[in-house]
Amino acid sequence: MDDLIHARLNNIERAKDLKLSLDHHHFLVLRPLYQWMREVAAPNAHGVLLDYGCGGCPYEKLFAPHIIKYIAADVATASDTKIDIMLTPNQPVPLGDASVDTILANQTLEHVSDPVFYLSECHRLLRPGGLLVLSAPMQWRHHESPYDYHRFTRFGIEHHLRIHNFVIKDLRPCGGTFALMGQIWLNYLFRERNRPRWIVRLINRFFSHLDRRYPDGDETINWVCLAQKPTRGPHS
Repeated sequence: MDDLIHARLNNIERAKDLKLSLDHHHFLVLRPLYQWMREVAAPNAHGVLLDYGCGGCPYEKLFAPHIIKYIAADVATASDTKIDIMLTPNQPVPLGDASVDTILANQTLEHVSDPVFYLSECHRLLRPGGLLVLSAPMQWRHHESPYDYHRFTRFGIEHHLRIHNFVIKDLRPCGGTFALMGQIWLNYLFRERNRPRWIVRLINRFFSHLDRRYPDGDETINWVCLAQKPTRGPHS
């Protein structure tokens, strides 16, 4: 199983930075995610950060001014990317208990077959008072198949975090109904080949405007969350 995952995912192309323009066909999903990471997540990060499912490490430079060490970990290595820890799915991370201060779990939870184990590891690895930076999709097409297992509502995220004794500090939708509608349209258009840039820009502008004008977080693309391991309490 591990060899198959490596064969399918090693050297896969992944985002390596936060560059984004209206020409990008994932603009509608990435713009609010990047904004939240810049304005909320990164300023709250501290100490040793574990990027738990790092992909192409696009957030390393963003978090660097706020932390003292960055550790990249994943089940496979993206193209032109160097990682520090090669993970085995549903197996412990080879780091000690309470050894990191911040964990970045960005668009990873849907790809782990056992999210209960993954979040248990997050709790084990964080020091008391440590921060979990989490983003996960509520609505998105299949991707990285067949390693795409879950979608999450607000209440599902709250449930999973609370049973692992995390205190939720910030939980919000990332894009609303109109961002979702525009993104679904663009995903459909890009199934087979690239489309003219003017079409992409037009859709991105129009649906971004509608999403700001008529916000509706109950039809979001992603949920983003900051959660803290208590300084005292069970397993802290």
